[in-house]
Amino acid sequence: MPHSPDEFATYAHARLPELVTTAHLLSGGPGDPGDPREATELVRRTLVKVCARWRRIPRDDVDFYVRRSLVKEYLRRARRRRTRSARQRAVLVLLHWERLPEKETAQLLGCSTGAVRSRARRGLAVYGGDAERLRGLFTEAAKSAESASGGVPFDVPLDAVEQRGRALRRRRRGVVVAGCALLLVPAVVFGAGGFMGAGSADDGSGGGASDVAQSPTRIVAPGERVDAVTGVQVWLTTDGKHWSTPERPNQFRALTGDSGRQEEQPKPGVSAQLDPMKSGYFLSGLYRGLSADPARVEVTVDDRRITGTVLTLAGSPGWGVWYARTPLTPEELKSSSVDGGPTVTVYDAAGKVVARGGADE
Repeated sequence: MPHSPDEFATYAHARLPELVTTAHLLSGGPGDPGDPREATELVRRTLVKVCARWRRIPRDDVDFYVRRSLVKEYLRRARRRRTRSARQRAVLVLLHWERLPEKETAQLLGCSTGAVRSRARRGLAVYGGDAERLRGLFTEAAKSAESASGGVPFDVPLDAVEQRGRALRRRRRGVVVAGCALLLVPAVVFGAGGFMGAGSADDGSGGGASDVAQSPTRIVAPGERVDAVTGVQVWLTTDGKHWSTPERPNQFRALTGDSGRQEEQPKPGVSAQLDPMKSGYFLSGLYRGLSADPARVEVTVDDRRITGTVLTLAGSPGWGVWYARTPLTPEELKSSSVDGGPTVTVYDAAGKVVARGGADE
C-alpha cells in the first residue's frame, strides 16, 4: 500500500488552509466575497473521497489527485446550479492563484492546452487582460473569507472526514466483494465436478491476487491488424497509430510532437481519442517518450477506472498505442465532459506516474 491512514491525517492537516482558500476562490471568484461555509463543505466532501481512496493513490501523485477531486466536486455542484462560467473560473484559479502551468491545468480539467488558453484569455479579458490585477482580486477575496469567518476559515473536522472516508471505503469494498462473489460462484460450481474428479493432485502453482490490474501488452508487426472491440481495428506503423471504426474508417495519429515533426528525444506524453459507436464511445490513444513500455495505462472517468490494453511495435520501445475494451457510454461521456473529461495516466512497473493526458478536442 502506498500510504498509511496516519499519512492521510498529516497530509490533510498540512494542506487544509490552501485547499479551503482555493475552494473559496472557486466558489466565490475574484471580487465576490462568497460563502466560507460553502468552501468548507466543498473541501470536506473532497477529503472524504480522497480518504476513501487513500491507499490506492500513487505516492508521487497525491497533490494532482486532490486538486482534481476538488475541481471535479466544484464542477459537479456548479452543474447542478447550471453555472455556465464554472470551467472558465476553474482555469483562472488554477493558472493565476495556484500558479500551475497550462499543461498541468489542462490535465486537471481533462482538456487540451489550447482550450485552457482560450478560456484563460476570455476570462482575463473581463479584468482588462491584467493578470496582476486578477491575482490582487484573488488575494482580497481570500482575506475577506478569513475575516467573514472570524479569522478561522479552515474549520474542517478532520476526525469526521476520516470516519466518513473509512465508511465510504468499507461500503465500496463491500460492493466489490459482492460483485466478485456473484462472478465467482458460477465458476466454482462449474469447476467443482472437475476438481472432485481430479482427486487431490497439486500442480504446485501458487497464486496471489494483485491490488492493481496491469495492462495486457501485445507486440505487433507493422501493419498487423488487431480487433480491439467489435467493428474496430487498430494497427501500428513506424510513423504512428492507425485505427478504423464503422463510423470513421482509416484514421491516423502521427508519432510527432506539438511542432508536427519527429523529435529525437520526445517528452513523455499520452493522447486520447473518443470515437462514436452504436454501443458508446471507443477510447484509444498513443503514448510516447517513455524509457520503456508502460506497466499500466488507466483511464479515469468520474469515479470509474478503466485499465487499457497496450500495443507496441517490435523493436520500438518508448511509444505505442493503448485502447479500452469497454466502451464509454454516452451518459458517462456527458458527465465526464462537465466534470473535466476522461484522464489517461501511464504508470511504470514501480507504480510511478510517467505520463498523463486528456481527451483531444
